Formats: sequence, structure tokens, C-alpha cells
Amino acid sequence: MYKDIYHYGLLATAVSSFFVAFIVYIKAYEDNKKSAFLLINAAIGLWAFCLFIFHTLHQPQISWLTFSQLVAIFIPVTFIHFVFVLLDELPQRKKQLILFYLLALALGLLSFTKLSIVGITYKEVIGYHLVPGPAYRVFSGMFFFLMIYGFILMIKALKKNTGFRKNQIRYFLVGSFLGFGGAIFTFLPLYNVSIPPLGILAVPGYGIILAYAMLKRRLMDIRTVVSKGLIFSATTVSIFILFLFIGLKVATYYHLGIILDLRIFLYILALCFFLVIMLTSLRRNLEQLIEKLIFKKTISSSRELIKGSQKLVTILDEKKLSEFFLQTLVRATDVRWGNLWLREENKVDYSLTAIMGERGGKTPVEKPFLKEDSPFSRIFKKERRILLREEIFSLLRDIEDGNIIEDELRNADFSLVIPLFFKNSIKGWVFLGEKKSGDMFSHYELQALSLFTEQAAIAITNAQLFRRINRMKEYNERIVTNVDSGLIVVNEEGKITTFNKKAEEITSVSSHSVLQKDLKVLPSPLNEIIFKSWQSKRPLSIPELALRTGEDNIIVSVKTSLIEEESGQMGVIAILMDLTEVKRMEERMRQTEKLASIGSMVSQLAHEIKNPLSSIRTFTELLPEKFQEEEFRKEFFSLVSGEINRIDALINRMLNLGKVNIAEYKTISIREIIKDTLSSLSIHLREQNIRIKTTYCREPLLIWGDSQGLREVFSNIIINSIQAMPEGGNISISIQRKKRRGTDGNFLEINITDEGGGIPEKYLHRIFDPFFTTKPQGSGLGLYICYQIIQGHGGEIRVKNTSSGANFTILLPLSETNIPVEKKRKIYG
Repeated sequence: MYKDIYHYGLLATAVSSFFVAFIVYIKAYEDNKKSAFLLINAAIGLWAFCLFIFHTLHQPQISWLTFSQLVAIFIPVTFIHFVFVLLDELPQRKKQLILFYLLALALGLLSFTKLSIVGITYKEVIGYHLVPGPAYRVFSGMFFFLMIYGFILMIKALKKNTGFRKNQIRYFLVGSFLGFGGAIFTFLPLYNVSIPPLGILAVPGYGIILAYAMLKRRLMDIRTVVSKGLIFSATTVSIFILFLFIGLKVATYYHLGIILDLRIFLYILALCFFLVIMLTSLRRNLEQLIEKLIFKKTISSSRELIKGSQKLVTILDEKKLSEFFLQTLVRATDVRWGNLWLREENKVDYSLTAIMGERGGKTPVEKPFLKEDSPFSRIFKKERRILLREEIFSLLRDIEDGNIIEDELRNADFSLVIPLFFKNSIKGWVFLGEKKSGDMFSHYELQALSLFTEQAAIAITNAQLFRRINRMKEYNERIVTNVDSGLIVVNEEGKITTFNKKAEEITSVSSHSVLQKDLKVLPSPLNEIIFKSWQSKRPLSIPELALRTGEDNIIVSVKTSLIEEESGQMGVIAILMDLTEVKRMEERMRQTEKLASIGSMVSQLAHEIKNPLSSIRTFTELLPEKFQEEEFRKEFFSLVSGEINRIDALINRMLNLGKVNIAEYKTISIREIIKDTLSSLSIHLREQNIRIKTTYCREPLLIWGDSQGLREVFSNIIINSIQAMPEGGNISISIQRKKRRGTDGNFLEINITDEGGGIPEKYLHRIFDPFFTTKPQGSGLGLYICYQIIQGHGGEIRVKNTSSGANFTILLPLSETNIPVEKKRKIYG
């Protein structure tokens, strides 16, 4: 029976070794550990397979035994080779390894001689086996030496290393102890120790444990790897043994004194196995109980993360959320430190947002590693999961430029990296240090961390969005508060929802007394205007509005516009501009202009009066001497009379300067006024060879005004144009209707353009000043009179230069809408 167990154990060892080597060859990352792992598993698999063939043959053949021995010699050497690679000690122990391989090669050559295998013998517990020679005894010694040497090196390394490295060494140490400990039982029968070689069944566990560690790359706590399998198997075996014990007791009770034969024993085994399979609920409950005992700390950590995830959604402050998130991670995982890097939306760089724990002066991860296009980020975008330190290094080797930053990253102090994914972008990074206990992260912890950080990424995104909304709200409130216009917002219900600081100043009403109240609380007539706009759902514009606030009267402009509320109803925004100071300034400017104009007129008038007075004074001084001369007296009386008349005419002219007699106002046609003016100047026009081009609109254009005053305006302007063109030319006159911006009425626009070369630019701004002239014989009052007459009609007069001459534009208000049809017919026939 033991012989069969041994034989089929060899087959299981061969199959498991080859299978594990094949899987690792296909799936594992390329590195030195992979190559060394393949070597040791290939050696174990070939050794077990050759021995299995040897034992299954009817006639044992020493060739298979010899070949198995040749391969077995290299098992301890490949083992120590893997240990050197695992501990990163291969470079400094390269000479030792070469020596071990040379020794194995020498023993391998001797395996074909009697020095290694003396012969073949048979024992019941193992079947046919070799008779060891001197070389085989050397091999046995080398096997035990290298095993013990490897174990010692790994135990020393366990004390020096922490975290990932410690866990990796622990994996191999446990697997090696299990596998090679079982292999020792195959040596004992060769040296006449009658112990069944049942240890062969433990050898496949060596490869399975290591393959699991290499393939998963999660490299969980060794308790997780071993215990998860042991929980199921131990539970099943416990129940099986329980049923087997009950079955044997029952069988013994009914067969007193009779030794159970093999058939009955097998029946009992089958029944027990059936009961174990059927009672799955009992087995599951036992598994959960054992699991809780083994993973008590890990499950507690997972529960803390779950509890923390429930609180995440309740925190809207980004800073508090970041600190709580990282604090929960560090406390739940029991790591030495943790860092959180976050990135704002539409920004490239990440910033260090939260720090927990003490790093101990070790190198942190630098910001360039975290950029979107870095190899570091590309790994996580591809994997989309939490990665351990060594996983990152292995994955970096498979991408472009990965080797460049691998060495730099190795100097950084971290054990675990958690990407915070939101949609398809990495919102942030979490770096965790080593655990205080030195343990590795368990499978339970990684699962809980994944769920917790997924919820945290959403919570952080929401907090950032909430912060941006608050900032936007505060920014808008600052604009509304500090804008230099009164702002009043009325919602669809007619309630005032916004009343800024400037509106308080203009209306002398506090915001607390008007917010969420009707428009009636505002001073009249402002409330009526806003209410009219709100009720009619139409914007309004009031250029000037007199508003009484307390004891003062102010002038404001009011402009309303509509705003659509969320409900689809229309609200109103009213903007108030305080024009009081502007109006006061305008009045001061008008007064200043009047004073300046009067000063200029007085100066010019004094000059005009001084000239005739000088003549009179001269003759008066000569009067005593030449009074007797009749000719002198005649000349004196003539000159004095003329100069006095001149002064009198000048004063009368100044008194009536630009004066408009409103009593003479009537409905007149500008077209007829210009026609009469041109008719009176026809002789001058022909003499100067000047052609008149007129452009009139078809509709009748009537104004309310003084026909004589307007004739003087057009006559002065046309005479100036005639004088500016001594060689002749063209004068263009156009009349058209126009609507002025910001007003509701229509205006009549008259343009008079000549080809006289224009007015010097430096004089354009003074052209309408009294007594200003560029002509040697001019009085400087003609255009000033024109300006006064047009102003008296409520119009405007402007001048500008064209490419060929000067252009005068006159704007006069049309009052055609107030003129009866009978008068229009009378004027136009």
C-alpha cells in the first residue's frame, strides 16, 4: 500500500512540477526569478517522472534510475541558485554558485558509474530502489548542506527585510520547507531506515505555493496563501475524520472481535466522503468560523473601511474629506505613513493634498512620475487596479522608457499605490508605506481598499465640484455687491431676490427691508417702472428719472431686462445708474462754457469798440487846435457820427445775437427754406461758377421753427462755402430722415458739403466760438449765430473735413406727427 502511494506521489510531483513550470513560463513576468524557478521545477519534474517510469516497469531498468539520479543532482544546486536570485545576492555569490554547479557536474558524470549507484534492491515500503555508492553519499551530503545553507540565508534575510521583500522570502521559505522536507523521506529507506516515504505527497505543494505567489503578483500575506487552502481542506478533513470515526465505531459495534476487511473499510470511506460533500452548509459554517479566527485583524480592517465609506458621502469640504480619507486608510491598513495627491479638473499637475504619519526621512515620490503621459501613469491606466511596489517594477519593464524610471522609483519609499479613477482619468494617487507589523497586504484588504477608494474618488470629485460651485457663487456675489450700478432682481412671483449695495445707496433703502418682499417697498416711481416691466414681460429703458430719497432728489437711469427662471417663468433684472453727479457736472460745464463764451465775447466786443473810440479820441485831441477849420469840423462830425453809429450797430447786433423769437415759430418746410436761400444767392453762385447739387427724400419733411433764423443759418454756411471756392466748384445739399440712437423721435438731417479744401484741423474745435475767424475781413460771428439758432431749435450742428472740403451737418427735430393734414396740404399744395 505504501509502495503505491509512493509511486503515484512521484507521478503527482512530476505532473504538478511540469504544469506549474508551464504556467509560470506563459504567465509570469520576465525576470531572473522566473528563469531560476523554471530550472528548479524542471529538475524536480524530470527526477520524479524518471523514477515513476522506473517503478512502473515490470523489469526495473537501471538506465531510468541513472537518469533520474543525474537530474536529482542538480535539484539542490538550482534551489540555491533560486535563493541567491531571490535575495539579490547572485552577483556577490556568483563564484559559490559556479563551484556548486561544477560539483554537481562532477557528480553527474559519476552517476553512470558504480561509485554512484552500486545496484538495485527491493523493499516493501518503497519497491525497487538503488543501492547508494560513495558518490551518492556525497550527493546526499551536498543535498542536505545546500538545503540548510539556503534556509539559513533566507532566515537571515527575513530579519533584515520588511514588507514585500520579507513576504516574498517567506513564501519561498515555507514552500521549500514543505517540498524538500517531504523529499527527505525518500532518502531514508535508501539508508535502511524503514519509514514509509509518505513525504512525497508534500513535494507538489512546494511548486504550487511558489507559482501562486509569482502568478498573482499580489503577493499576499503568507497566512492568506496557505490558510485559504488549509481552511477548506482542514474543514473537509475534520468532518471526514469525524464521520470516519463514527463509521468505524458503528462497524466495530456490529462486528465484535472481527477485524474489518479492506472492502468494508472502503465502503465506510466512500460513505463518509459522500456525507462530507452533502453537508455543505455545515462545512461552510466551519470554514467561516476558522476564517474569522485566522483573519480576524484583516476582517476588522475591512469593516473599518466599509464604515469609513459610509461617512465619505457626508463630507463636502474637500480638505476635510481628503484628511478623513487618508486617515481612514492609514489607520485601517496600519501603515507607517500615507500621502494623497489630487488634481484639479482641467489642470495637468497633481498637488500633495494630505500627509499622514512619519516617513522617517526616506525619499518621497516626485511629482514628474505622476504626470498623465508618464510611464508610471500608463501602467495604471492599463491595469486599472491597486498595485504593489514590486508589481510596478515588473510592469515597467514591459513598456517603453520603463527602465529609465525604475531605478529612480526604487529609491522612493512606498509599498502600495492606489490610483483614484474617475471615469477614464486618474483623479488622484494614494501612496502607502510599509505596515508597522512588517506584514504584507492581504487579499481581503486589497478588495476592501478597491471598493473604498472607488467611492472616495467619486466623493472627492463631488467635493471639488461643490467647491467650484461655491467659488463661482461667491465670485458672482462679489460682482453683484461691488458693481458700480444698482442691481435689483425680481423673481417670477414678484418678490425681490437681489438688492446689491449700490442699490441701497441709490434708493436709501436697506437690503434687509426689501429682500423677499413685493416691489411696493421701493420708492415711487421706481417701483412702478419695475412692476410695469415685470407685469408686461417687456424690457424698459428710462434715460432719466427723478427720484426722491429722503430729503434729496436724485436723477437715475433705469433699464430693465427679462431673465428666465428655472420654472420657465420670467423674472426681471433692473439696473440703476445714479446720474446726479453727471448732471451736476454737465450743468457746471454749461455754466463754464457760458462764462468762457461771455468772456470771449466781451474781449472781442471791447476790441471792436476800441477801434472807433480810438478814432474819436484822436479827432477830439485835435479839436482845440483845428476847430476853426471848416473842413476839419466837417470831417470830425462825419467820422464821429459814423463811428458812434458803428458802435451802436455792434451793440444792437450783440443784443440780438442768435436770438430766436419763439412767437415767430410755425410749421415750415426745410426744402422751401433752402430753395429761397439759394434763390437769394443765385447771382453770387453764377459769378463764382458754383454748381448746386441737391438730394431730397420724397416724403414731406416739416419742422416747427423760425423760418427767418433758419434762412440766416443756411445763408451763412453757403456764403462761407462760396468764399472758400474762388475758382468755382460744387456744393452738395442733402436732406433725409434719421432716427437718433437712444431717442424715440425722428430727426431731419441736412448735409452741406463743399470743395473748398476744408478747415485746418487745429481750428475745427473753435469754429463756432464768437469772433473767431480765419478771414482777414471776417467778424467771427456768422457761425456762432448759426450755432445759437440751431441750439434754439433743439437741434445740433457739427462740422468735419472731407477729402475735398468741409461738411456741415445739421440735425433738427421733426414734428411732422403733430402737424394736421390740412397744413401739410397748404404747404405742399
